Amino acid sequence: MNKEFHFLDDGGEMGKLMREKDWSLTPLGKPEGWPQSLRTTLNILLNSPFPMFLFWGEALKGFYNDAYRPILGVDGKHPYILGLNGKESWAEIWEDIEPMLKVVTDKGESIWRENLLIPIFRNGQMEDVYWTFSYSPVKDESGRVSGVLVIVTETTEAVLAERRLRESERRFRELANLSPVWIWITDNDINIEYANKALLDYVGVENEAEFTGQVWVDVVHPEDLALVYAGFGKALEKQTGFTLEYRVINDFSKKYEWFKVLGVPKFEGGEMVGFIGTGMNINKQKSFADQLKEEVSSRTKQLADSNLKLEEMNKELQSFAYISSHDLQEPLRKIQMFSEVLMEKEFDKLSSSGKTKFEKIQSAANRMQSLINDLLSYSRTDTEKRVFETVDLRSLVEDVKNDLGEELHKKNGTITLVNSIEVEVVKFQFRQLMYNLLSNSIKYSKSDVPPVITIKTEVITNANSIDEKLLKNKEYVQITITDNGIGFEEQFSKKIFEVFQRLHSKQEYVGTGIGLAIVKKIVLNHAGVISATGELNKGSVFTIILPKKQ
Repeated sequence: MNKEFHFLDDGGEMGKLMREKDWSLTPLGKPEGWPQSLRTTLNILLNSPFPMFLFWGEALKGFYNDAYRPILGVDGKHPYILGLNGKESWAEIWEDIEPMLKVVTDKGESIWRENLLIPIFRNGQMEDVYWTFSYSPVKDESGRVSGVLVIVTETTEAVLAERRLRESERRFRELANLSPVWIWITDNDINIEYANKALLDYVGVENEAEFTGQVWVDVVHPEDLALVYAGFGKALEKQTGFTLEYRVINDFSKKYEWFKVLGVPKFEGGEMVGFIGTGMNINKQKSFADQLKEEVSSRTKQLADSNLKLEEMNKELQSFAYISSHDLQEPLRKIQMFSEVLMEKEFDKLSSSGKTKFEKIQSAANRMQSLINDLLSYSRTDTEKRVFETVDLRSLVEDVKNDLGEELHKKNGTITLVNSIEVEVVKFQFRQLMYNLLSNSIKYSKSDVPPVITIKTEVITNANSIDEKLLKNKEYVQITITDNGIGFEEQFSKKIFEVFQRLHSKQEYVGTGIGLAIVKKIVLNHAGVISATGELNKGSVFTIILPKKQ
C-alpha cells in the first residue's frame, strides 16, 4: 500500500487488517481512489479510543476500530464484515436499524438512542444487547451525505444491574410492607426517603410520597425530639448504629405510644448516605415496666416497714427472754423449792392420791424449767454475739461426753470420734449443737440395746453438688453422727427440725421439742446445712456440712 495514505497508519488490529485487505476486489477500489471525506473519517475512527462504526456509501459498507472490536465478541461477525454491505453484515437486525440509518442518510439528521435493546449475533449465538449510541451524517466533498458514523457504548451490564436493583427494591418493598414492624430509610439529615406500610398506617398516611422529608417531626412527642436529634447526630458523627426509645402519636387513638427504634448506617460507594432501620411498639412492655417499678417501690416500702416491725418484734423477743430468765424463773424456782421442802417433811402425811398428784406437780415444774431453758437457748442463737474461732472437734466432743457421762453410764453407751478435724465455729454454739445431737442419740436409744454413737468427719470440695445453697470452690467440713437408736420414718426427716415437733409422746421420752430446732439454727448461723435420715428401729444419721473457715 502506498505510504502516502497515512490515514491507514497505526490503528492497531483494525488498521493492520485495512492495510492488508485487497480493496481492489471491492466496489470501493484501492484506497488511493477513496474520497478525502472517507479518508479523514477513517483516520479519526482508527485513532479513537471510543467504539466507532462507519457505514459508507450507498451499500453502507462497514468499517470499525479496535475499541469497537470487543462488541462483536468471538465466533461472530469479526473480521468478515469489514467492508461488507450493511444489510449483509447486520441481517438479523436490519429491520430495526435501517429506518434509523435512513433518517440520517435521507434527511441528514443525527439521532440518539439510550439503553436500546438490539440483539446481535456473537459468541456463536444471538444475544440480547443494550446500546447507547448516536448516528451522525458524514458528508463528502460535494456536501452530500455519504456515510453514517456510529459512536456506541454497550450498556447491557448497566441495564441488567439497574433492572436487578429495581427488582431487588421491589422485593424489598413487598417484604417491608408485609412486616408488622416499622421499616424506614433516611438520609444523613434525617429526611425520610422510605417508610413501609406499617409505619404509614400508624401515622395515618396513605400515600408514601406524602411522608417524606422531616414530616416525622409532627408525629414524635415534642419532649422526645431532642433525644431523636441527639441519637441520630451521634450515630452520624461516629458512623455507627443506634437504639432509641421515644413516643409517637397513634393516628387512630390520638395517643402517644412508646417505640424502640434501631438504625444502622447506609453506605453507597464507601460513603455514608443515611440510615436504614426498624421501629417496634414497646408501649405494653414500657407500661408493664413502669407498673413493675411502682410495684417494686411499693414492695420495697412494705419491706422497710416490715423490717421496722421485725426490729420491734426482736426487741420484744429480747424482753421476753429477759422476763423468761428472771421474772418467770423466779416464781418457778419458789415452786420447786417449796415442793422439795414438802417432799422432805410432809410427804409421808399425804394420801396415796395426794402423793401422786404432788409428784405430777414436781414433774410439771421440771418440764417448765426445761422449756424455759430451751426457749432461751433458741432465741439466743440469733441475738448473742458471734465470735468465730478455730477449735479441735475432739476436745469439744470430749467436753460434751463428760457432761453426758451419767446418762452414758446408765445405758452402758459409747461415743466414738473416728477422726478429728479443726473447724472455725462459734464455740459455745457448736458445743450446744453437739450436746443436743449426742444427748438425743442417748435419749432415743432402745431400752434393751446399749447406745452406740459414731462421729466421722471429712473435708469436701464439692459441697455445691450436695446442696446448691453451698458455695462452689469453697472448702467445707462434713460431720456425720450415726446411732443405733429407735430411728424414725423417712417422711419425718425434715419435720424433726421444726420447733415443738415431737415424734413420740412425753410419757415415752422426756423433751420439749426444741432441741433439733436449736441445732438447725446454729448450723444456719454457720452458713451450713443439716440433714437427717432414719430407719425405724434401726437408727438415724445426722449430716452437718459447714465451711471449714468462715
